[in-house]
Amino acid sequence: MPKKVKINYQKTFIQSKRLVVRPYKLTDFKNCQSSHLGRLKNQGPYDEPIRSASAVNYSEFKKTIEFFRRIGKMQVQYIFGVFDRKNGELLGEVSLMVINKQMRWANLGYHIQNQYFKKGYATEACRLALKLAFKELGFHRVEAGTELKNKASKAVAKKIGMSYEGKRLKFFSHSGGVDMVFYGANAMDYK
Repeated sequence: MPKKVKINYQKTFIQSKRLVVRPYKLTDFKNCQSSHLGRLKNQGPYDEPIRSASAVNYSEFKKTIEFFRRIGKMQVQYIFGVFDRKNGELLGEVSLMVINKQMRWANLGYHIQNQYFKKGYATEACRLALKLAFKELGFHRVEAGTELKNKASKAVAKKIGMSYEGKRLKFFSHSGGVDMVFYGANAMDYK
């Protein structure tokens, strides 16, 4: 039987030399807005703005953060901002969406604002997210799925030590069916 873990999402926090990964705070509004306004023109098919950063006003931002807190407290999904440790700027976001609560199984999502591409932030943030998943949140298994053509996302999964597990055809129904490739890691093999 999987071990039961008591989680306080709002106090979950991890950092490296360059990054801080933590739940959003209402005081992050200006940093998030600045990050969004600093985005470059669209860099390709997988480049979308981060939802929390694209809030047009404080009220919308507050609703988004309150929603993140609710789903975190309900242990449905944990959404974390990825911040520059020196200046507090929002660089991106990582999330752990619970696939099966009883089996402690989650999906790792990651997204970096395009002005910060190609600096290793996604890899570093995802390493921290895996550590959070296994050491703090008590997950046994974490997987990451990406579209077959998303080379950058596949590279991140490989760099953080996730193993290729296969393809799932027509995983999403939009656009005539979107094929995905999946990578996985588990707590027993995590170092």
